[in-house]
Amino acid sequence: MAAERESLNASKHPDNAKALPRRELDTLGARLAERERELSLVYAVDEKVHGAGRRHAVLAELIGRSGRFLSIACSVLLMPSKRIRISATHSSWQNVDQRLVDRYLIEQILPQLQRRRSPLVCEIPAIEGAGHGGEQGHHQTLASPLLNVNGNVEGVLAQLGHVNREPFGKVHRRFMAHIVRKVAYVIEQSFDAMTGLMNRPGFEAQLSESYKELAGSDDSHQLLYMDIDKLQLVNDTFGRAAGDAVILRFARLVENHLPKSAVLSRLAGNDFCMLLLRADAEAALALAQTVCRESRSLRYLEGDKSLQVTTSIGIAECSRMQGDEVRALINARMACDAAKDRGRDRVEIFDAADQSLIRRQDDMQLVGQIQQTLDTDRFELLAQPVAALGSMPARPRFEVLLRMKDGDGSRVSTASLFSAAERYQLMPQIDRWVIAATMAQLARCRDLVEDAGAVFSINLSGQSLSDDDILEFIDGEFAASRLDPRCVGFEVTESAAVSKLARAQALIDALHERGCTISLDDFGVGLSSFAYLKAFRVDVLKIDGSFVRDIVENRISESMVAAITQVAKVMKLQTVAEYVESDASLKLLTEIGVDYAQGYLIGKPMSLEEALGRLTLAAH
Repeated sequence: MAAERESLNASKHPDNAKALPRRELDTLGARLAERERELSLVYAVDEKVHGAGRRHAVLAELIGRSGRFLSIACSVLLMPSKRIRISATHSSWQNVDQRLVDRYLIEQILPQLQRRRSPLVCEIPAIEGAGHGGEQGHHQTLASPLLNVNGNVEGVLAQLGHVNREPFGKVHRRFMAHIVRKVAYVIEQSFDAMTGLMNRPGFEAQLSESYKELAGSDDSHQLLYMDIDKLQLVNDTFGRAAGDAVILRFARLVENHLPKSAVLSRLAGNDFCMLLLRADAEAALALAQTVCRESRSLRYLEGDKSLQVTTSIGIAECSRMQGDEVRALINARMACDAAKDRGRDRVEIFDAADQSLIRRQDDMQLVGQIQQTLDTDRFELLAQPVAALGSMPARPRFEVLLRMKDGDGSRVSTASLFSAAERYQLMPQIDRWVIAATMAQLARCRDLVEDAGAVFSINLSGQSLSDDDILEFIDGEFAASRLDPRCVGFEVTESAAVSKLARAQALIDALHERGCTISLDDFGVGLSSFAYLKAFRVDVLKIDGSFVRDIVENRISESMVAAITQVAKVMKLQTVAEYVESDASLKLLTEIGVDYAQGYLIGKPMSLEEALGRLTLAAH
């Protein structure tokens, strides 16, 4: 370096330069030009690596460009555990048997790289069984180790011989050390640390590249979307480490059946996806059934406890006829979800005419709009009045309802909204938004609401019953709004309460102790409604609307409403009849002894502001 600095100084000062022989100046100029070319390639590589999304293509370009820069006869990236093999070969090595090269790297080079952190230079021996060409030896190999997250060597980037048989020097090793760092970065970004399989970004990049290779309308790939059933139960029962062990065993199981032309990815959590290149539905189905059958052996054992783990698999075609690769992945996911809905431990093939899949597709398209509406506070709060019947005191009651508009300003149907929200676990977020927004609005008229003795009932979903922090959240909103809890009610559906009996009991008891009114909604539709009724400390039974709509014409419906009302009176509970839409039904409900009525005959849903405005008028 000192000599190089002196040469550089001489080149800056003509008088000194005259003292240097012309040959040294030429050598220095060539060295500087070579260094500039190396730096230019390094900068280009950095820009390519950190700005690209298609990781496999980036690896191929790294191998190709580094090989060309060093004038390498054969450049090979080999990582057997990740099924990665990328090579770039000079024309002088075109006849080389790649299988012999791979065997040489695996058997001869990889063992020498163990515990090394820097490139290794060694002579290429003559390879037994080879024909003519580079594999006959008399070349050098520059082999750079590739390390996994644990620091163990799991692959090699080998530069097998200069075309001009020039030996490798420090400059080559320095350059390759940089390239190896970039290769390791790309692999780290493309592969799952736990299983070693391709991760979601890497898989989506590979899927995009594979889609572009489809020749025409008859050419297709197949996608197998796999979800490990009951993994959360394993985590809850045995701990997260047990769940991780099941994930690893499943990954190895699928790898054992992975065709050479397939790519396997762990997308996230317990979701895996396999891309079968140039395959038909029959081949995909046969493979999926094998995986599904053998995954039943994934029984987790610990002491005297055991849990059997199964797999749900969805299959979808990836072709130009079916849409782009993004649509193919969505279709495979929907088919997998259908397999879970239909009993788990089964295989479903995507069918565009399947109504349940169409419903799921609608939900998937709507869920993004729901999240955006949550993020921007653009839900609408409505309130529907509940009227007292007979001699009941006229204490104002309302049920708080939620509405949403789509991007065009059209109102989204309530059924569609809650179907998508429940399927994609958004109900806890929605419930929290409704609780916070309702209490904030009521707090602005707190004196009016409390003086009127009004009760505004908020619906709690079954998913919120499983939310460990929901009670703490409600307490926080009461503290912030300073509302009297007796002015706020909560409604829980009978089916949700029964399915989460212990949690529902605990939450209902806690809210009841705070003074909130608790209603059991949709009561009467369950086969054991009366049996479960004793388990809940509720104040109100809301009779399911299916009995109220036809109560005048159907004696069975009338008998059910009468029975519910009679039991409620014995237990000192109030009753509300939903969906009251005619004078005749209202009269019959009053005669039976129902306490309250709700429906379009009583009053249509109005904005929460309008409901509070009516309280103001009534007070004056």
